[in-house]
Amino acid sequence: MRCAFSWATRPATANGCDPDGSPPGGDSAGGDIACAVVGPHGVRLLIGDVMGHDPRAARTAAEVTRAFRRIAARPDPLQVVAARLHAFVAEHADGEEFVTAQFVAIPDGGDDAEIVCCGHPPPLLLRDGQVTALDVLPPSPPLGLLDMGGYSPRADLLGARVGDSVLLYTDGVSEAYDLRGLPYPLAERTAALAARARAGDRPEQAGEQLPGLLRDDLLDHVGGDLRDDATLLHLWFADARAGRQAPVATRVVSY
Repeated sequence: MRCAFSWATRPATANGCDPDGSPPGGDSAGGDIACAVVGPHGVRLLIGDVMGHDPRAARTAAEVTRAFRRIAARPDPLQVVAARLHAFVAEHADGEEFVTAQFVAIPDGGDDAEIVCCGHPPPLLLRDGQVTALDVLPPSPPLGLLDMGGYSPRADLLGARVGDSVLLYTDGVSEAYDLRGLPYPLAERTAALAARARAGDRPEQAGEQLPGLLRDDLLDHVGGDLRDDATLLHLWFADARAGRQAPVATRVVSY
């Protein structure tokens, strides 16, 4: 089984932060983090959200992104990567900041993908036209707060099969409200827009198209002005014999 992925990320217009200084291979949108690192045995992905919406959160996001790129390039288990990034956050934040995060490892050899959850919203699994929250995955507190409860990050199998896809996101997506105060119905709209992409002129590109479709739909929901950073990371899984020969980042879509 092989996996490909794409994401859409946007700095919130309300925080006045400039993400242009983020390192190659990672997009730091205000306090949001989305980064992919090619390691010795596959690809490691990080999606995260730094507490706060100010320039300090943007700087912390950039620092965490750079640290993840260094740590994830080593051949350590995913839970060790998470623990080391927690130690970095705890040392640099002095207890004043924390980072919700999800780590995903996509092995080269076709083995099952792994995930570590640290205080982040649960991923959505897309399977056979249905969308369900993967809220049974073992959670841990956010990075920077693990020591307070004596927690250690734990890796679990993502559980995706050939034909499935998984959507990771920050709370700027799930907690985006319209003028009536209604939150964005992420699971419902994901199912509808994934079906639209599969039924379109280029169904083979449906996985790449979904983050962009969700981006446009989210902006319509809020009237065009997001009040928080918002990041979407979409992974889709195919038979190794029919797909690409290695997991690759296919596209980054800006808001």
